[in-house]
Amino acid sequence: MLRRLMPGQDACAGDGDGMVAKAEELATEIRPGVVRPDWSAVTTPAARNALSGRMSARAGLLDKWSHALDPDEDLVWRNILKRYATMGRPPQAADLAGDTGIPSDRVGALLRKLQLRDLVGLENESDKIRHAYPFTESETGHRVGFGRHVLSALCAIDALGVGDMYRTDIRVQAQCRSCGETISVVTTDQGRKLGSVAPAGAVIWYDFAYGDSAASSCCPSIAFFCSDEHLRRWLEGQEPARAGVRLSMNEGLELGRAIFAPILREPVSALP
Repeated sequence: MLRRLMPGQDACAGDGDGMVAKAEELATEIRPGVVRPDWSAVTTPAARNALSGRMSARAGLLDKWSHALDPDEDLVWRNILKRYATMGRPPQAADLAGDTGIPSDRVGALLRKLQLRDLVGLENESDKIRHAYPFTESETGHRVGFGRHVLSALCAIDALGVGDMYRTDIRVQAQCRSCGETISVVTTDQGRKLGSVAPAGAVIWYDFAYGDSAASSCCPSIAFFCSDEHLRRWLEGQEPARAGVRLSMNEGLELGRAIFAPILREPVSALP
């Protein structure tokens, strides 16, 4: 269910309908008591502007997210991402069937429904998972280390959102999109705060483009840059001109948390 949330409402509080969050923007209740994006995570003006711009510029994505998943779709979606954390790779349909108790042929149908929602990407004519935001089997130059695994993220914001989604600290390594210099980010407080950033002046370009999927449209242009000057040079060379927002690393972390932290949250029981 896509909802316009009212000013002054608090995340994780209840109202007559059930779900509220602190925002004046659109959000979707992805399961009972869990709203995505989590507007309470974005406290800086730039991060809020980026999230607002994302919601308004990507009408196609809003259409795909405008209704909550049915329980089996949601169960498969969450188990895909839990398997990435335990195995370091995407699961097969048989893995998901074993985890969920849903028959394998039904799992395949659910995966195709998730692809229509732009939550996963499948190889042509198969149920093999190629990406499930924030992760991809393709080499993107955005590497995220957590636990025993190092995985590829689809973009800079996806990489930064991994920590809060799994409630763990992460290590991100990427290259400046302009010069190729290595950029390193380490989080603290279970992925909710920045620990270190090198180089200190590194920034992010958050692109608003959207086509059939985020993976093929905006993600390739959502990248780290080692400085504002290198971001400026890159933008000047783009044809056509890009639409998006420049973010500091802290602003990018807020945006990543808002988008990804709700995904694995358990449903909230209704108040008696």
